[in-house]
Amino acid sequence: MRNEFSRCENAVETPIGMILVLAIMTAAIAGIYVLGVPLIRDAQHNVRIQSMQNDFNILQADISELRGPLPGEGPSRITTLNMGGGSITVMPDAPTTSIQVHYNNDTDDYDVFAAPLDVGNIKYTLGDDAIIYENGAVITKYVVGEIMISRPNMFITPSTGNNIAVMLHMINFSGSLSSVGGGTASVYSRFVEFDNASDFDVKPAATIPSKTVTITITSEYYQAWAMFFEDELSNAGLTSTQFLITPNAGAKQVVIDIYGKGGSGTPDIYLSVHETIIRSSVS
Repeated sequence: MRNEFSRCENAVETPIGMILVLAIMTAAIAGIYVLGVPLIRDAQHNVRIQSMQNDFNILQADISELRGPLPGEGPSRITTLNMGGGSITVMPDAPTTSIQVHYNNDTDDYDVFAAPLDVGNIKYTLGDDAIIYENGAVITKYVVGEIMISRPNMFITPSTGNNIAVMLHMINFSGSLSSVGGGTASVYSRFVEFDNASDFDVKPAATIPSKTVTITITSEYYQAWAMFFEDELSNAGLTSTQFLITPNAGAKQVVIDIYGKGGSGTPDIYLSVHETIIRSSVS
């Protein structure tokens, strides 16, 4: 009789054990799906962003070869970008991306450009993140902020004595708006002109020092530009009393006032400004 009860108990325990094992396996699989899949997607997203950062550094190098002045007409480059499901847009002459440079010397006050120069940009978007080529720089924008990962052709360096040199080279995109999404894109860039006279009002003479220089940048990524110029000015040996950087979140703008080592009344800033016009499109 006892053996019969034992056999019955074993018969009941076997399916209960299988049910428990199945429940544990189901819970484990559900946990992996809930926790693991988002991690995998995040990892894939990060890999795509890093890959596009590398592609944009190549784009920057390709365009830098077209900076000018160049002999002949229309040298060009084609840069292939693997988009990984994102999209890319070329936005020439975008008024939301502009720069103006103002300076004064012993003679007068001048604006370098006849009007703020609408330089435009090239932007890759994947989810909430973006990578931007703007005025020679490569910027990555995350949800929490932005960072310049590759610097533009702009330099602020110590010169003779207490003088400093400010060298700015603008990359101005022209042409029509173009955009593409999918797997692979080709960005076509062609040199158009170096230092277009109609864009300039009073171009500074590199041999005549200025007392102050003011750079006004309007850009969605103004914070990255603010950090770039703060690093440049500090590395050139200027203290916090010799320059002022004023971000304006509402206007998406940053104003960089450079007073020089001798203060705003001393002509000790040698300013050089150039512009290269590039016609770009994406397909």
